Amino acid sequence: MPESSETLAEQQALLDRIAEAIAARELTAPAILFLESMKPLSFLGGQFMAFLSPFIHMVVDASDYDRIAEAIERRENVEFLIQRIEHHASGAEDMAN
Repeated sequence: MPESSETLAEQQALLDRIAEAIAARELTAPAILFLESMKPLSFLGGQFMAFLSPFIHMVVDASDYDRIAEAIERRENVEFLIQRIEHHASGAEDMAN
């Protein structure tokens, strides 16, 4: 089932916020290493996140959690997230200099 462009745009905006948070915490290298290694298993990772969803919702207010799980299932979104992390990290380095 093809996704609407609104859904894709919403997912990309969410992933961009995640990438910005990762770069702000200077976790770029570990995050990219993890994402690159899990890229072939992205669908399973998304399904595992969906499995954990009821438990996560009991502990924290996870309004974006389900949207992240859905976005991570697609390999293209994992690559998009990696690119956005690199972009935000290079922006943070430019500001530091």
